[in-house]
Amino acid sequence: MDASAARAYNRRQRINARAPLLQHVGRFTFIVAAVFTVAWVALAATYVARLGLASFIGMTVPDLALLLAAISGPPIVVWLIIAVLEQRRAIDHLIAQGRQGLQQSDTQARVLLQLQADAARVRSAEARALALYDLAAHAAVLSERLGVMSKDGVAAGWARYGAGDVTVFVQAFLTFSLSHPDIAERMADAVVRDGLARGALAGYVRRYQRLTSAIADDKMAVEILDEGALGRGYRLFKQADELAMSAARSEEHTAELQSRLHLVC
Repeated sequence: MDASAARAYNRRQRINARAPLLQHVGRFTFIVAAVFTVAWVALAATYVARLGLASFIGMTVPDLALLLAAISGPPIVVWLIIAVLEQRRAIDHLIAQGRQGLQQSDTQARVLLQLQADAARVRSAEARALALYDLAAHAAVLSERLGVMSKDGVAAGWARYGAGDVTVFVQAFLTFSLSHPDIAERMADAVVRDGLARGALAGYVRRYQRLTSAIADDKMAVEILDEGALGRGYRLFKQADELAMSAARSEEHTAELQSRLHLVC
């Protein structure tokens, strides 16, 4: 629970705690008004009894109206005041409920946005993990087809990958390149004659490019990826891929010329 949600929760608790108190206050006020009204009516009745029926009947109309107003006025004023106070408490309660509803809506919106952000981060992490696995798979196929790693070495490499070493297969090519500076040319010559290796090489290059494009907004992640083993492997594989494409186009051009020569002959 974040700070805003905690404040909203505490505010709701305070409102809920005041509700019973307000109800008790309202009941107490009603009881006091009722007691006052009864006492006042009793006092007025006693006063009228002391005046006597003859005096009461003998009053002029203005005096009688004034007496009735004096008798009924205070209770009416008291009940009007209570009605105003009750209406004000009702309005305050409605306002508090409205604020509480708005606060709940705001809290729910914040929680929903947080859940959406968390879900997006989880999906992004899963997509990156899948992309790294795909890179490793392409590099594993390529290393086995080109003889950089044996079958047992590839199996051991997958065990290391499962333990968290995502660069194990690319690292094999980087280590091999230390003693074979012309590894890009060798790879290009080999993959031209091996369709499976050719597909794995091109697949690694494409997947790495898509991965860096997907995380382009995170400059730190791109920099770490580019300067690490996967980035160095990408540059090596891209060079080999370009050489392989050039060699394939050259062979296609030579085959086309030979075909035309046969047709002429």
